[in-house]
Amino acid sequence: MRTANQLLAVDLRAWTPEDWSAAATVATAIFTVATVGIALAAALYAKQQVDLARQLREEQAQPFVVVDFVDNPVWNKAIDFVVENTGQILATNVKIKIDPPFQTTMDDTDYPLVSSPLLTQAIPSMPPGKRITAFFDAAPDRFAAGLPTKYTATVEFEDAHGKKQEPLTYILDLSIGYSLLRMTEYRTHDAAKALKEISSTLKETRSDLRGEFHRRRSEGERRDATATSDSGSSASDGTAAS
Repeated sequence: MRTANQLLAVDLRAWTPEDWSAAATVATAIFTVATVGIALAAALYAKQQVDLARQLREEQAQPFVVVDFVDNPVWNKAIDFVVENTGQILATNVKIKIDPPFQTTMDDTDYPLVSSPLLTQAIPSMPPGKRITAFFDAAPDRFAAGLPTKYTATVEFEDAHGKKQEPLTYILDLSIGYSLLRMTEYRTHDAAKALKEISSTLKETRSDLRGEFHRRRSEGERRDATATSDSGSSASDGTAAS
């Protein structure tokens, strides 16, 4: 029985032309198989890249409706609820479901958000970049009232061709903004409030000045009347004495 060394030992000098031809054929076959394998792997990788690129283009060319809470641009203590299509094509039949239903300190007004058409009806169409903003609540009043801080929003919509899109779910958590240090930013609301206070102060000052003016004028008129009376009395005394 031959050992492994004997099996592996090859005397190339003893090879005939037929042996060399057979070896070349085997080597060519192996090289061909390897080349085909590499080509198949490259083709598979290229297909994956094409599929990913197509998927990316399709995702980029879809409507994408976002809902969120944002700071009111006028009053820094107020919260707005916004709906926006950040995608590149038209969104249609947009429906928003809130769980649990919104509760705000403004619910006793004539325009409660929870029963507004924005939440009770479908938005017919939202072009790319379309943004709808609604006043939600005042943060200090809401915190003091102990109202819920977390809501789950589900958005259902279709594309411009009426194709139903995958529903999007958002967790709207107001507590994230609580107890955060932030710079005080005075906005239009603060400026209007300061102007009202200045106007009120000026009205009070003007009223005080008018009152002081009338008081002093009255005192002057009384002094003049007293002086006139005293002069009349002195003249009468002098006539009687003569």
